[in-house]
Amino acid sequence: MERLLARRITPLVRWAIFAAITIASSVLIIAATKYAVADHWAESMNPALWLRAAQLESANADYWYHLGRYRQLDFENSNLPLAISYYERATRINPGSPSMWMDLGSAYETAGDAGPAEQAFQKAQQDYPISAQVAWAYGNFLLRQNRTQEAFGQVQRAVRADPNLTAVAVSRCWRSTQDINQILDFALPPTAAAYWGAIEFFVQAQEPEAATAVWKRLAALKTSFPVSNAFPVLALLVSSGRADDAQMVWRQALSAAATAPEYEPSSSLVWNGSFEHELLNGGLAWQYKTIAGASMDLDDGTAQSGSRSFRVAFDGTVNVDFANLWQYIIVAPNTRYRFSTYTRAEDVTTDSGIRFEIVDLKQGTRTTTSNKVGTQPWSLDQIELTTGPQTKLLQIILRRFQSNMLGNKIRGTAWVDNVSLTALPASGPTTK
Repeated sequence: MERLLARRITPLVRWAIFAAITIASSVLIIAATKYAVADHWAESMNPALWLRAAQLESANADYWYHLGRYRQLDFENSNLPLAISYYERATRINPGSPSMWMDLGSAYETAGDAGPAEQAFQKAQQDYPISAQVAWAYGNFLLRQNRTQEAFGQVQRAVRADPNLTAVAVSRCWRSTQDINQILDFALPPTAAAYWGAIEFFVQAQEPEAATAVWKRLAALKTSFPVSNAFPVLALLVSSGRADDAQMVWRQALSAAATAPEYEPSSSLVWNGSFEHELLNGGLAWQYKTIAGASMDLDDGTAQSGSRSFRVAFDGTVNVDFANLWQYIIVAPNTRYRFSTYTRAEDVTTDSGIRFEIVDLKQGTRTTTSNKVGTQPWSLDQIELTTGPQTKLLQIILRRFQSNMLGNKIRGTAWVDNVSLTALPASGPTTK
């Protein structure tokens, strides 16, 4: 059989086979050479060579797309009609690339052709329906077209796919409408992550009303989170005087964190006034800030009652202006209150020692307890005050005012315990 086949393969057949192999090899070599040359040109820094690369490898969509971006985005060599033609050629070759369709849509929009632009964005979304990037680009296009509700739907789609877009999404939508309910209804998915991102934006933007609206949606989800998460929005509400909203947020944050109320006695409005619990350093609880010349801590070995108190120790190096322990308290207007505290002092020098200052944040009025210097055992300090007709927030501050005396660098230790603020009964009419 082998001899028979050998006799049939004549020299002519051999030459034909050889020629076919040579031609095929040549074609492959030429194609590889063209590809290598085109790739080399495409990777160069010379835009003229990019066009030659695209012309040499005309079926390569990426080359035409690259040319389109160059002609659209290069300020010195921009040519929008040419960029569009390159993009269109790229999408004809590769109709399944969402990035090519999005850039084509952008070029159409820049040229003022909103209809073809929208079709390009829609085509990108058809090709990649779960893409946050595509939904984001399409949503921003619709915003620029003043089609707000449709735009918000696309923004929500983008945020669902990529929660990291939340802050910038809220920013864009807020600039567009200033309508927080529309943003919450249409632009944000009803998730805790989206709501926290929105709250962060509105806190930074100093928009307490919008932040409160988002908080209410968050609270309705009944999720759990650390109470400290609410501190930024509480600080905004307090600084803007929105006492009722601050109280609502505080109570809901405590509930979400499963933190039991720490008012002792129950009639007192001071949070953790006995210092039996850790200091939260935020919200409507005790807040503190370190300062040179003084150290602060909870003292487990000294207390007027219970197991511990708050201690501040001055090291004698600074004439300290101390206002570094404080708490904001929600109160009622036109109401008389009694403020009480126990204080103790040990070797507190200078004429200015420790006391409490109560500030009416609406009226700006200030009331102080007695000055504690030297060495004194636990003693009760009480003062009464009446809130103003619009007052809803007080601030109580542990204070040491700077001294004007020569020996003004304070040294010594002071303790406070059982701090309370209670409402007094309203005075009835007198009878004769």
